[in-house]
Amino acid sequence: MSRAAMDAFLSRPLIARLATSDNDHPRVVPMWYLWDGTDLWMETSPTFANARILRRNPNAAVAIDEALVGFQLRVRAVVMRGTVELIEAPMEQVMDMVRSIYVRYLSPEEQASPTGRVMLDAGHLLIRFTPERILSWDTSDTDG
Repeated sequence: MSRAAMDAFLSRPLIARLATSDNDHPRVVPMWYLWDGTDLWMETSPTFANARILRRNPNAAVAIDEALVGFQLRVRAVVMRGTVELIEAPMEQVMDMVRSIYVRYLSPEEQASPTGRVMLDAGHLLIRFTPERILSWDTSDTDG
């Protein structure tokens, strides 16, 4: 797919699958994300396995895809390979990005709910994924 089509696709609140390796054991985790045109931003808790694994090995891959089944099958996907940077501070910057990610997936009512408030108030660690290689496709794409 074209760069513009890829950016439009990644601007949607889809689920990213973050692939990492924990002592040569593959691991894939669904993640909310925000694409800024250069990097993919995700968040995790500093106490979750993601943080521990990515501190040891910053190499990762991400897949974001959708398959629409109907009269004509349409598959769109972006697959990236790259490295991550874990960002813990400044906390104001971390929380600004966390909120930017959450508003893509949660309505204002969900954000204000007890569960939404707990999610936003929990400890956060930003994952900045910088792709080194990007592959994308759209089976109905006619503009490249």
